[in-house]
Amino acid sequence: MKLFRLLRYIPTATLWATIGASFLAGAANITVVALISRRLTAGDRLTLVFVAQFALAVAIVVTLDFSVKWLLLHMTAGTGYRLRTDLCQRILQTPLAQLEAIGAPRLLAALTDDVRTLVQALNQTPTVAMGAAILLACFGYLTWLSPPTLLLAALLTLPALVGQLWMRSKARLRWLASLTARDQLYRQYRMLTEGAKELKMHRNRRFDFLEILLSPTALRYETLLKEAYVLHFAAASWTQAIYFLFILAVFVLAAVWQLSGEVLTSFALVALYARTSLNGLFGALPFFSEASVAAEKLEKMGVRLTQDARATKRATEHPEPPVHLCLDRLQHTYWIEGEENAFHLGPISLEMRSSELVFLIGGNGSGKTTLAKLLLGLYTPDSGQITWNGQPVTEQIIDDYRQLFSAVFADFFLFDQLLGLESVANDSKAHVYLENLQLSHKVQMSNGNFSTLDLSTGQRQRLALLTAYLEDRPVYLFDEWAAGQDPEFKELFYRQLLPELRNRGKLVIVISHDDRYYDAADRIVKLDAGQVEYDRKEERFHAAVQYSNIQPSQ
Repeated sequence: MKLFRLLRYIPTATLWATIGASFLAGAANITVVALISRRLTAGDRLTLVFVAQFALAVAIVVTLDFSVKWLLLHMTAGTGYRLRTDLCQRILQTPLAQLEAIGAPRLLAALTDDVRTLVQALNQTPTVAMGAAILLACFGYLTWLSPPTLLLAALLTLPALVGQLWMRSKARLRWLASLTARDQLYRQYRMLTEGAKELKMHRNRRFDFLEILLSPTALRYETLLKEAYVLHFAAASWTQAIYFLFILAVFVLAAVWQLSGEVLTSFALVALYARTSLNGLFGALPFFSEASVAAEKLEKMGVRLTQDARATKRATEHPEPPVHLCLDRLQHTYWIEGEENAFHLGPISLEMRSSELVFLIGGNGSGKTTLAKLLLGLYTPDSGQITWNGQPVTEQIIDDYRQLFSAVFADFFLFDQLLGLESVANDSKAHVYLENLQLSHKVQMSNGNFSTLDLSTGQRQRLALLTAYLEDRPVYLFDEWAAGQDPEFKELFYRQLLPELRNRGKLVIVISHDDRYYDAADRIVKLDAGQVEYDRKEERFHAAVQYSNIQPSQ
């Protein structure tokens, strides 16, 4: 069962120490019960020996109980941390196309609700171990008092087990359905937060969102959760009924076998004591059921928690030689959600080199962004090969290959600090770039942190451009960077920044619809319906206007 394999997130020595202490605590508890039972049925006076035995047993129980709780705290303190960081690492190792198919709401649910559910289940492990130990000790003691009770317990276990399995299987189906409803709820929460302006501006849209989308989904989620818990409670009650039937049967058989009052008293005490542990076990079962479903959902996402994640290591940046990229008969097919036909890109064969400025053009849906993601190593081609300076780009070197690129995507994400750029975070170049990109009046930078990201779309794009400049990698890719810029910055981008990068020996790839600037390119590659319509070299026309150089003087 995948859930139990998740115990590897708990340090092995601590786990076994906790389980061992739990079993010892169970044995010590039943010893105390046995001493009480013997004292109640004894006719003699209280002796010093009994007091000493009882005091010693109680001291052992208290010590073991404290030890188990301390070990539990020690064991669980880092479990959530390890699980969350491991899951984040696995998500980053999951192919981008798969992450896009999963969607942000589902990933967010995995990192919040699913991880919390798994941690809660793992935290129940010592409780289950102690409860099981006490139950085993209780039934072992009862069997020692009267061996036929073992056969009776075995006979009554079958209906208890069948009822448990049937009701808990029904509960599991509701857990699964509730997680699907929860994912839908997260998507609607995202609509609420990102579409708040549109919802405020249209009363009927707001009404439909609340009454047709959000409310029914929230109600379905809560209803499924309630039904799942009711089934778990019913399963627990069924087993409790079997348990009391067992006690009744023991007393009936005791009358037949003419057991002594001492044995019957011991039976009563042990049975009542065992019921507390039984309740504890039943209380933990819903956690394990829900966690099992959460683990299964993660597996279906492709984020396999039962496999070892590859460690992420900090890379050392080295100067790269001139880059020669070759795309040889590259093909890629993917299904677009809501459409019947798949989009097919390729076969595409291209060569690109350092000190080259390439424009990638074409209409919407022609495959430009898909080709860019294949080129960046974010998508895996169905067939064909990318080579980097003559070396085939394989899965083993794909992460090294991605380090060649600095990219600013159309749907870029902007971090509020220069992560991974500690060596240049306080460099004077960064402050000069802020000044020349006309951002210094809005954004200050201290120790690699931007003072604000509360900027217009165009300003955020410029800040993303600054980050890419500071990365100083051999290949730059810009996906419609100038689309949100005013004419002044379009001129600066196409007439100065791009040629400047090319003249510094960079390979620069630009996805663009700005046809008035196509003359700035060395080459233009046009895509149409996933195919290269043409790949031609362009004459460059240099503008007469002189622009201030954004590159800080050396």
